[in-house]
Amino acid sequence: MGRGLGQRLVVVLAILLFAVGAFYGALVIATQVDEVFFPGNGIRLSQPLAKLPGIDTGEGGGLGASRINILVMGLDRRPREGKAPTRTDTMFVLTIDPQAKTAGILGIPRDLWVDIPGRDGGYFKERINTAYVIGETNNHKGGGPGLAMETVEHNLGVDIDHYVIIDFEGFKRVIDALGGVDVDVPSYLSDPYYSESELPGDYDPQEFEAGVQHMDGSQALAYSRIRRGSSDLDRIQRQQRVMFAVMDQALNLDVLPNALDLWSKYKDTIETDINDFQIAGFAKLAADIPQDRINALSLGPATIPWTTPDGAAVLRFSAEGIKPIVDALFSDQGLVDEKALVEVQNGTGEPGLASTVADYLVELGFASSDVVTGNAGIQDPGAATQIVDFTGKKYTAQKLADLLGVPVESVRSATPEDADLRTSAADILVIIGADAQLDNLSAASTGGG
Repeated sequence: MGRGLGQRLVVVLAILLFAVGAFYGALVIATQVDEVFFPGNGIRLSQPLAKLPGIDTGEGGGLGASRINILVMGLDRRPREGKAPTRTDTMFVLTIDPQAKTAGILGIPRDLWVDIPGRDGGYFKERINTAYVIGETNNHKGGGPGLAMETVEHNLGVDIDHYVIIDFEGFKRVIDALGGVDVDVPSYLSDPYYSESELPGDYDPQEFEAGVQHMDGSQALAYSRIRRGSSDLDRIQRQQRVMFAVMDQALNLDVLPNALDLWSKYKDTIETDINDFQIAGFAKLAADIPQDRINALSLGPATIPWTTPDGAAVLRFSAEGIKPIVDALFSDQGLVDEKALVEVQNGTGEPGLASTVADYLVELGFASSDVVTGNAGIQDPGAATQIVDFTGKKYTAQKLADLLGVPVESVRSATPEDADLRTSAADILVIIGADAQLDNLSAASTGGG
């Protein structure tokens, strides 16, 4: 599927869109529908899109001159509500670096407790999913999108260039157009009181067995939204599973997005400040980004559950906690280039710590296939962390020290005597010691993120 991931990103950036939660690739479904009913219609990506107005992807101007950050929001809005402003059910940042040819996606929990800019120049505390509706109803400059973008910028330190908004119906439409998707469900999930309309008594019980399940649009939406017996952070993971199921199904049909033609047909289903000319530019950028330079992260590891004085259950974070995640989103091309296999061992004796640290590293930008766990041969609860570099991948070794909050002296090159320490063919061995700063692992240890 190496070629497939590159095509996925073409879908992501060509339209950005048909995205509820993390469903960035769904426009390719519409491509299939278009090809069935209008074969041969439209402009293909192989044509010189970069020559269209406003689409220069080279150095010196246009979309390719600097990094582009896009805030994508899925609205918690039902058909009966029309275009009424509502809360965002999901929010994520899509970032593109045209010069480095990299892309990243940062999932933002809807219950994140943040500072929201007020009209008087100050700030007030609320969930991040309220920023859009507050901006719409209070006539904030730029409306709901403006306040949502300002909120993300202030709390995460990320400049936002554009926004994209879609609601439930747009998502269901593309899933059904594809004929449904096959989602790999890791564990049983159910909600006997699930309701898409959320009207009194209007229940649509949902049940998902573990294993690969075929879902239509309504089922995929329910799987992505269920909160009963689950967490906000778990929902982000479920949304990502559906996203990749959507894109895998499109790839199985061997279709490529017809960006300009499809944009003209389906742009009424979303709201965005990205203009028609720029859509073609994003398609060209996507085609230029290699499949191994796409990074997907979540703020989950930097959050902890908290109850407000008013009794609301939210997620708190600290600037220090989110900084490594945001840094990883924007500056971890070194990890991609070295592609080191990392083995994590628990040298403290604390049960489950190696697995928790491994999950944490994945959330901070390491590919899940590049992090394994092993058993430490000798456990000394008071020993310091060791980061042993077997193959000279110094950037990754130093990054591990930074993420674990241990001194640079913890990193050393392997010696012949270290040969038996590994239980895998890892490039780098991390033996977690008592000095590792693991305060941000609480969310990962409870299955969040």
